Amino acid sequence: MGTALALPMLDIMAPAGRAKSTAGAKPPIRLGILYKGNGVHPASWDIGGTSETDFELSPLVKGLEPMRDKVLFLSNLYHASGGWSHQGSATAFLTSEGAKGGIDRPQATSIDQIIAEKIGGKTPLKSLEMTADGIFLPVPIASYISFDGAGRAIPRESDAQIVFDRMFRGFASPGQIDRNRSVLDAVSDDASSLLRRASQADRNKLDAYFDAVRSAELRLEKVAGAAAGEGRWQPPTNPNITRPNVAGNLPERMKALLDMMVLAFWTDTTRVSSLIMANSNSRIVLDFLGIQEEHHYLSHFVRNRGTSFLTNFNQITDWYVRQLAYLVQRMSEIDEGNGTLLDNTMLLWGSGMKHGDYHSGADLPAILAGGANAGFKTGRWLRYPDQQPWGNLLVSLAERMGVDASGFGSSTGPLVGLDRAMNYDIGINDDGSWVATETNGSIKLRGLLRVSDDLDKPNLYFVRLSNGEIVVINAPFMNLHRKRIDKHVGFVANIEGKSARENGQWVVKEIAAINR
Repeated sequence: MGTALALPMLDIMAPAGRAKSTAGAKPPIRLGILYKGNGVHPASWDIGGTSETDFELSPLVKGLEPMRDKVLFLSNLYHASGGWSHQGSATAFLTSEGAKGGIDRPQATSIDQIIAEKIGGKTPLKSLEMTADGIFLPVPIASYISFDGAGRAIPRESDAQIVFDRMFRGFASPGQIDRNRSVLDAVSDDASSLLRRASQADRNKLDAYFDAVRSAELRLEKVAGAAAGEGRWQPPTNPNITRPNVAGNLPERMKALLDMMVLAFWTDTTRVSSLIMANSNSRIVLDFLGIQEEHHYLSHFVRNRGTSFLTNFNQITDWYVRQLAYLVQRMSEIDEGNGTLLDNTMLLWGSGMKHGDYHSGADLPAILAGGANAGFKTGRWLRYPDQQPWGNLLVSLAERMGVDASGFGSSTGPLVGLDRAMNYDIGINDDGSWVATETNGSIKLRGLLRVSDDLDKPNLYFVRLSNGEIVVINAPFMNLHRKRIDKHVGFVANIEGKSARENGQWVVKEIAAINR
C-alpha cells in the first residue's frame, strides 16, 4: 500500500487571502487551456436556440448554468488541416495542424509556446504544462498538446506538489524575490501550525519540507535587493497558500492541478498554462462516477452501441465540463483591483475532435470563459454560419496576449465576434429546393441533415425535405465515417447513395457522395 502525506485538505486560496494590487499597473492577461480528449456525443452536446443570447444549454454543458454570463460557447469551428485521428486531434488542438510527419510529431509550434516565447521573460516560468492523465504508450503523441519550434512535445507534470515546488523553489526571476519570500513565509506558518498536531511520520516529512524551504530562503537572501521594474504589475504579497496534498484519486488530482493554475496566474509565476484533463486516447476509468469502462472505450459509442455506453460517456463529459465550472468559480473569487482574476484570464476548454467514434474535426466542442478585460463578450452562444478554421481562434487568443500570430497554421485571420455581438441568423431557411429523386435504387437528395438524439441509435441520421418528408440515413458505420457525415450535420447537404423504401419512407443504405 502506498502512503500519502497526512495533512488536512486545505483550499489553495481562501477568500480571506484575496488581495488587491497596490502597484498601480494593470494586471496582465493570462491564458489557461483545458483539454479533454475523446470527443463528445454531438446530439447531447449541441446547444439550441434562436439567437446569441436566447439559447438553452444542452445536457453536457448544464454544469455551467450558474456562470453562463461568464462563458462564451462557440460552434462551427473545424480543423482545416489534420485532426481527424486520435493523435491528429491532439496535435491540431494548439497547432491547428495534424501530425504531418506520421505519428511522431507535428511540423508546427503550438500557439501557447509561441506566446510563451514572446512574453515568458516577464515571469519566472515561461509556461506551465500539466496533465491529469498518463501517456498512451502505443502512440505517445496523443498525450501532448504543446510543442516547441522543432515540433517536439513539451513535457507536462501530473504531480501538483512538483508543480508547486517548481513555482516557488526556483525563483528564476529576481523580480519575484519579495513575493516568493512572502509565499514561503505563508507556507512555513501554515505548516508550523500543523506540526504541533502531526504524527511523528508527518513531522519527519514536514522537517524535510522545512529544510527545502530554508534552502530556498538562503537562495533568496543571496539575491536580495532586486526589485521589480517600475510600473510593473505586482502580484499579492499575502496569497495565503499551502502546498497541496498528494492526490490519491482523479478528482483530488484534478482539483489540485486546477488550483495550481489559479495560483500560477494569481502570483504571476506564469501567464500561459495548459492542463490535459484527459489525453486523446485516454484509458482512465472514472470509477468514482460508478463507471467501470475506460473513457476511450466508451467514446466509441456507435461501434459499442447501447444506451448504457452513451449514458456513461455523457456522464464523463459532464464531469470534465464541471471542472471548468470549478476553475471559473475559483478565479471569479479573486479580486485584482480592475476586476477579478477571471476577468484577466482567458480560459479555453475544448476537445480536439467532435464525434467520439468518427474522430471528426468539424464543429469542435469549444468553450471560452472569463477574459472580460481581454475584450471577451461572454454570456453568448456564437454559432458561425460558415465553418471557421480552428487556427483563427488560436490567433485571436495570441492577439489578446499581445502576440502577433498572423499566418499561424491553418488560420485565415482572427476569429470575429469574440468581443461583440454578430447577430447571425442561426436559422436554416428552406428555399424550396430540398427535394429527393430516386431511380432504380439510387437516390439524390438535398435537405437539412440532422442526427438522431436517441441514445440507442447514435448512427441514425435524418434529412428533412421541403415538403416535410423525412429521409432516413441508416448506413454502415464505416461508410458514414469515411464520408465525414458528421461534418454536415445542422446544414443543408447534397447526398447521393443507394436507397430502399421501408414502411413508406425512403432509407439511404449507403452514401456515395455528400457535400454542401
